[in-house]
Amino acid sequence: MSDIRNSNASNSGAARQCRARMVLPVADAHISKAFDRPSMRWATGHRGVDITAGTGTALIAPDDGVIAFNGTVAGKDVISIKHADGLTSTFEPAHSDLETGDPVFRGQPFGVADGLSDHCLDFCVHWGVMDASDDYLDPSTLILPRTIALKPVQVGD
Repeated sequence: MSDIRNSNASNSGAARQCRARMVLPVADAHISKAFDRPSMRWATGHRGVDITAGTGTALIAPDDGVIAFNGTVAGKDVISIKHADGLTSTFEPAHSDLETGDPVFRGQPFGVADGLSDHCLDFCVHWGVMDASDDYLDPSTLILPRTIALKPVQVGD
């Protein structure tokens, strides 16, 4: 269940603020390159965001999950976390002592930005997110607080 906090001092039915779906996986950092959805699944694009992070910077779990992959893909050091809601976060370059199946918890360190990459070289880590249908999502939209607003429903005659 989401942690709901009232965005208004009163409890008057105004919009309510919820916590963000995920947290930024690098403390005190910013997104240096935005998500750019490819026009077709195979086309060029930027299937995640780049976050400022020097070599050795701690990576924190954006949400609870389990390590789904920790190894090398096409010469790149990659870690993937499978989250309970069906999303999968992937980080490059990344190293961890954790093994496949090990649990990770929102906000806790799981590895470091380090290793081989042809994408981020000593200044960033790439964070990609896919849903259960293998569609790419913009991670920056997942770190924003969500608002829940109740709208009246009109009942027909």
